[in-house]
Amino acid sequence: MPKINYYVPVDASLQTIWDVLLDRIEHPDRYLAGLESFSFPEGNEEYAIREVVMNGHPLRERITIDERMGEIRYQLLDHPLFAGDVYNAIIPPDESDLKAKPVVQFRMDWRPLNAEAAAIEAEAAQMMEESLHQAVHYVRDLAEHREKQLNAVS
Repeated sequence: MPKINYYVPVDASLQTIWDVLLDRIEHPDRYLAGLESFSFPEGNEEYAIREVVMNGHPLRERITIDERMGEIRYQLLDHPLFAGDVYNAIIPPDESDLKAKPVVQFRMDWRPLNAEAAAIEAEAAQMMEESLHQAVHYVRDLAEHREKQLNAVS
């Protein structure tokens, strides 16, 4: 897939956004259309291996979390067609701008491993970019909704 980088400002706290990004790991069924199943066959304090089946296609990924940097990395493992990563990150607001908001950024860098993958890449590039954009907007909308609920309770 092509390198895709997309980001949007979010009207929510860094913690609320981070909570949504962590929820995406533990409950991918809430975020991924076409998800048929998922499991975590391996993991420790440094990483988790997650296996998902989406639209009949198995996918295995190594997930690492860097809370200090506000970044989550999903690395493809043993995929027959592609290699690469997807990153979810939070960019804190510029402290010198009182109106600045945190930004959610998703970056995808999958590389084709063979001619079959290159053909799939050519066909699916626009669909993957749209899907990534929708995912970022969904995280934004969910974080903003949660933030409003938290503020209503306080």
